[in-house]
Amino acid sequence: MGVGVCWVGRLSVAQVSVLTAMEESITFLHSSDWQLGMMRRFLGPDGQARWGQARLDAVARIGDVATSTGAAFVVVTGDVFEHNQVERQTILRACEALKRIPVPVVLLPGNHDALEPGSLWTSAQWQAHAPEHVTVLTDTTPLEIMPGVEIVGAPWRSRRPLSDPAAPGYADLKPVAGTTRILLAHGQLTSLSGGMSDVPTIDQAALEAAVADGRLQYVGLGDRHSTTQVTERIWFSGTQEVTSPEEDDPGNVLKVTVGGGEIEVEPVRVGAWHMVDHRAELFDEESLQGLEDWFAELPEKERTYVRLAGDGSLALPLLSRLDAMIDAQGEVFASVERWAKFWTVRPAPDAADLDALQLSGPARAAMEELRQALAAGDEGAGAALSLMHRLARDAG
Repeated sequence: MGVGVCWVGRLSVAQVSVLTAMEESITFLHSSDWQLGMMRRFLGPDGQARWGQARLDAVARIGDVATSTGAAFVVVTGDVFEHNQVERQTILRACEALKRIPVPVVLLPGNHDALEPGSLWTSAQWQAHAPEHVTVLTDTTPLEIMPGVEIVGAPWRSRRPLSDPAAPGYADLKPVAGTTRILLAHGQLTSLSGGMSDVPTIDQAALEAAVADGRLQYVGLGDRHSTTQVTERIWFSGTQEVTSPEEDDPGNVLKVTVGGGEIEVEPVRVGAWHMVDHRAELFDEESLQGLEDWFAELPEKERTYVRLAGDGSLALPLLSRLDAMIDAQGEVFASVERWAKFWTVRPAPDAADLDALQLSGPARAAMEELRQALAAGDEGAGAALSLMHRLARDAG
């Protein structure tokens, strides 16, 4: 586990006036988007099993961070589970992981595990096995997690809310002197969604106003998988374990210390997996060796997924070597996948290479037909020629 950079900010005069009675600070942990039970199509059965276990292991490591930091409780801001129909085994194993967190845990239903009919939160499996120190927020009633500290939440009741999903949690609140109030919410901010969200987004200006007037002392958000600071007191924790190469800074839990008019937020690493994009220009033996060296230098291969983009053209022997390399690395890494959208490595068949195969009869005729198709611009013919070359070489 590593520790990231700390951010410290001070309250406004209005906030300080609300908190003058509170001298002692409180430390807690903020996490989100565990999405237990998630499947990744690019991982084979073995990789999927290891990655699924890693998501549970990261939850358990949050418990270790709680112990080492003296955190009083843990909050999880939505999408604890991938969906409401996860397997019974996933629920039971999640309960076991939660037992390894030695302090109270507060869970907020998000869009993936909303409080809708048939919700897993009301299932017999969850009700029977959920640890006693775990609380699921099912309404917007403030929860006094400890003297002088309230948690308010805005649980999702369907996958498609009709309005700002955070607003119900704080709209009717008033500042309370001597009370630290933490809002848990799930959803995207308009400023970060790029206008691409298909559901209502969270009103950032309204959140900032609620912080400025002392109604809220910290806003913990979920749904964005990368750790993201919105303001000094409004944060997305990000997911506990990476889910996609597009994520900028996943795999953290936030250590939050608030009180006496001050706040400190510190990301702490709990994730163990890596998802990497790599682009290779492939034209000759030297560029192929460069790709092989890049693979060799990556650490923790068994916990790394590589999405490989490639461009260029290779003679058939080199193209066969590339195919063999990717196949072999796929056995070493969690997964190595050609990124179809950006994979344009073309065969450059040389007559000498093809003649060296010494094919005859129907095989020779098929090869000649494929050569003519490739010359006519059929890219599929190039892939077929490459495969033929590789099979013939291996058979020899």
